[in-house]
Amino acid sequence: MTLSSAPRRALLKGAVSVLALGGAGTLLGACGGAYTGSDDAWDAPTPTIRSVPNFRDVGGAATGYPTSDGAHVRRGAIYRADAFAPDATDAATLERIGIAAVYDLRTPAETDSLAGGVPVSARYIALNALGTLAPPSFAGMSEAELGDAMRAHWREFVTARAPCAAYGTLLEHLADTPGPQIICGGTGVDVVGWASALLLLIANVPLEIVVKDFLLTDAYRSTGVDAANVAPPVQSDYLQSAFDALQDNYGDLNRYLTVGLGLAPVTVDRLRGRLVV
Repeated sequence: MTLSSAPRRALLKGAVSVLALGGAGTLLGACGGAYTGSDDAWDAPTPTIRSVPNFRDVGGAATGYPTSDGAHVRRGAIYRADAFAPDATDAATLERIGIAAVYDLRTPAETDSLAGGVPVSARYIALNALGTLAPPSFAGMSEAELGDAMRAHWREFVTARAPCAAYGTLLEHLADTPGPQIICGGTGVDVVGWASALLLLIANVPLEIVVKDFLLTDAYRSTGVDAANVAPPVQSDYLQSAFDALQDNYGDLNRYLTVGLGLAPVTVDRLRGRLVV
């Protein structure tokens, strides 16, 4: 898949405001479990996990986000979330749906505070996506300074060695682990946002839907630019920075996956097979 420059820049700067799926309202409702469909796993409503912020199905809406080649993203396979510490009720729900693995993309300083709640059925795997001992502090930054810092982090997702190693390992696990899985992270730099965007791109989901899905984070969590900047909002130009870095350094998605992340082509094919129905 090659990311063409002109359409990408247009959509990320807000030119696409209404999707074929009906806009952000439809996406939000479907990701949050409002859909009632067949008994198939990818048609079932997403479980409501109130104690885990930003918990949603990577597969998206209704029967799954549509792909450019007429398929859909499989639902009930991969979930995403912020810091993973479910209460007893939500932990029981996750046990019932058979979570096989929880991937924690936070830094060691953040994972040290993990409150527990990982389902008994699941493997817990820590993957430091930033490659630092602790998350960055954005305290005291203005909105412009915060935007500059975030865009730099998103470029580093693509260009820095530690993030490439972490995302490569994550995608290998997702390709090879049977059963539902969860990717979780913190509320500063949206490390899970890049993982989710990659999965949707691998599934061949149109870019405008990938961007809309990314921006749903601002609806699923309390965000804001303030003195502490603990949970800053996400912006489409963060994805733009990563896409630009990908194209500048690798040319297209497949080369990034195989050369940048070190994935074998058969692994990419296997992951695509798990994602698409």
